[in-house]
Amino acid sequence: MNKLFASKIGLISITLFVGLILGWMFHSLGSDSTESHDHDASKGVPTLWTCSMDPQVKLNAPGDCPICGMDLIPLVQGSEESSKLQAIQMTEEALAMAAVQTQVVGGSTSGKDLLLTGKLQADERENASITTKFPGRIEKLFVTFTGEQIKAGQKLATIYSPELITAQKELLEAIKTKSTYPQLYQASKEKLASWKLTPAQIAEIERSGVIKDKWDILADQSGVVIQKNVSLGDYVGTGSVLFTVTDLSKLWLRLDVYETDLPFVAVGDNIQFTVAGRPSETLQARVSFIDPLIDPNTRAASLRAEISNPGMVLKPEMFVTGKISAGKTSTSSDLVVPRTAILWTGKRSVVYVKVPNAAVPSFEMREVTLGNRLGENYQVMAGLQSGEEIVAQGAFAVDASAQLSGKKSMMTPSESQGQKIKSKPSSSHAH
Repeated sequence: MNKLFASKIGLISITLFVGLILGWMFHSLGSDSTESHDHDASKGVPTLWTCSMDPQVKLNAPGDCPICGMDLIPLVQGSEESSKLQAIQMTEEALAMAAVQTQVVGGSTSGKDLLLTGKLQADERENASITTKFPGRIEKLFVTFTGEQIKAGQKLATIYSPELITAQKELLEAIKTKSTYPQLYQASKEKLASWKLTPAQIAEIERSGVIKDKWDILADQSGVVIQKNVSLGDYVGTGSVLFTVTDLSKLWLRLDVYETDLPFVAVGDNIQFTVAGRPSETLQARVSFIDPLIDPNTRAASLRAEISNPGMVLKPEMFVTGKISAGKTSTSSDLVVPRTAILWTGKRSVVYVKVPNAAVPSFEMREVTLGNRLGENYQVMAGLQSGEEIVAQGAFAVDASAQLSGKKSMMTPSESQGQKIKSKPSSSHAH
C-alpha cells in the first residue's frame, strides 16, 4: 500500500515539474511575440499582404487570396516607402522593357522655335486694273488667257468707239473757228484729253485731219494677267476693268500664328522657310507685318514677310513651312519638362515623379500646371520643384502599371475604390 502511494506521489511530482517547464516556455514565447508585435507597432507602418496574380488585393494579414486562392505575399515590409501607398513600383527589368527614361527637372534658357505653316501670295500692292478710258466695242483681243505675261506699253485690245469719233469731229470743226472761238477749240482738246488721249495723239489728229474709228488699249505696267474680264465683241463703258495684272517678281509670305504664340513673334524676326515645291532649299525672310485681328475660326493671326522672286520660280498659293527662332523666352528660374513627359486627360496635365531613395524604383503621379510651349518643352507653373526626377519617356507604360495595380493613375484621379478588400478570416483560420 505504501509503495502504491509513493509511486502516485512521484508521478504527480513529475507531472507538476513538466507542467512548470512547459508553462515557462509558453510564457517566454508569448512575451517575445508581444515584444515583437509592439516593436512593429511602434514603427506605425502596417504590413500589407497581396496576391501576385491579383495585385488589387490588399489584406492586413497573411492568408489565401479571396479571388484565386493563392498564398498572399507581403506587399510592404515596414520600409520608409511603405507609407507611399499610391506609388507604383517597377523592377529594373520592367523599366528596361518599357523603355522608361527619366530626367531631372530644371530651368531652360533655350529659345522658342515656332513651326508655322502658310502659303505664298501675290503682293497686293503690285496689283493693277487695266480699264477702258472711253466707251466702245471690243474689236480685237491680243491677250486671250489668264497667266499671260505682259509688258508696259504692250497692245492689249482694239476698241471701236462712236463717242470718240464724234469727239474727233468736234475738234476738227473747232480748228476751223479757232481764231474766232478759242474757248471752243480748247474745250474740244480737253474732252479728248479726259479720255486719256496723249498730247501727241491729239496733235496727230489736228495735223492729219483724219478721224480714227479704232483705238488701241495699251498696258499701263508689266506683270502677269491674273484676271480677264472681257471677250471679243463685248461693249464696255468708261472705266470698265478689262484685265487685272500683278507683278510676281515680289511676293508675300503669309504664315498663321496661334494666339498663344503671338507673344513670341515681333516685326523684324527672321524666318527660315521651305516651299513644298522646293523642299531642299531653305529661304530667308523677315516679318514685316502682324495682323491685328484674330481669325475667329482658326484662332490664329497672320504674319507677313516680303520676299523677292527672281525668275518667278515661286508661285502664289504654294504651301510653305516656316520656323521663327523667337530667342530667349525663359530664365534659369523657369521649370520646363519635355512634351513626352506629359499625359493629358481632359483639363488635367500629369507627370510621373520618381520617389527618391526608394529600394525599388517607384513613381508617383503628379498633377501640374503648364505654361507656354517652348519648342519640344513646356513651362511648368506649378506642381514640380527644381531637382525632382520625372519620367521623360515611357510615361504611358508607368501609367498602365499604375492602373493594373489599382493605384492612382491618369484615368483614376484617386486610388481605385472597391479594389482594396478588407481582411477577413479564411476557412482555415475558422477551424
